[in-house]
Amino acid sequence: MNCNDVMSIVQTVCALASVILAYLIPERIKWAQSYENLGSDYRSYDYAAAVQGIVEFYVVECKSDASKIRDMYEKRFLKEIYGAELSKKQKSNEEIFEDIKKRKSLNLSKEDYSMDNNKILHFQRRLLAQFFCDLDVCARHFFIGKRRVQKDYTSREADTIKILILIGEAISASPILMKELSCNEVIRLPEHYKGMNKYLSHIYSILKNAKRYMEV
Repeated sequence: MNCNDVMSIVQTVCALASVILAYLIPERIKWAQSYENLGSDYRSYDYAAAVQGIVEFYVVECKSDASKIRDMYEKRFLKEIYGAELSKKQKSNEEIFEDIKKRKSLNLSKEDYSMDNNKILHFQRRLLAQFFCDLDVCARHFFIGKRRVQKDYTSREADTIKILILIGEAISASPILMKELSCNEVIRLPEHYKGMNKYLSHIYSILKNAKRYMEV
């Protein structure tokens, strides 16, 4: 192998390394920014309010009893989203759906039957579920990894995730909660929505072994 062949190989290797670095550096920056954004969300008022709302719902309203989640969540959902009169348990599911349709047909504004989103249990649950699903995606990626997630978060988050999983299971078992209003029709949620507990279960398995308190 002469000198020209060696130089050609070196140039090829350098070019390949440049291409790889040109891909990896922006990717690492992108994932680092995504992870930092999650940290900002974690320190936000909305996150703290959502955790408080979810924990109080389970501990105070459900008395830490998972069997009560379905009924209590249905009651809160119908009261906070569609109006207090829709939460009467003597009504059948069909009657509740008809009431929802009638309210929609009257073009009632959100203020007529709801409240601030930060105080609505359903939105609190969705905010936290999305946060932990995004955190799970970061934990699965080699630029972040589960060790870093375990270092930056605590097992107290696992306690919150466990409540979210229980609520998710209750929603799956509820004909009312598994449907949402779209235009003038009540339609089923898309199938992929029901897979959220898979991500929550995975991030739960990571955080349950994390430290109990945040290091300062």
